[in-house]
Amino acid sequence: MGLLRFLFILLLIYLLLRVFTAVILPFILRFSLRRFQKKFYEQNPHIRPDAPREEGEVTIHKVSDDEKQQVPPDIGEYIDYEEIK
Repeated sequence: MGLLRFLFILLLIYLLLRVFTAVILPFILRFSLRRFQKKFYEQNPHIRPDAPREEGEVTIHKVSDDEKQQVPPDIGEYIDYEEIK
């Protein structure tokens, strides 16, 4: 009788864990991730992703000349390198 009771309790624990991992755990994870994401974007508003756009909507972001990385002419001169053995 004790072995049968032990196996029944073991089966019950197994089934509860299966239900927990299949139903309850994803709900808890989804809730936590949304909360962490909300806190993250509150602390870092400059990283916030763009709002979803309608299909076919076009936006143009002008890149200013300052953002282009240009090498200034007075940075130095090129010296030819020759390996000596």
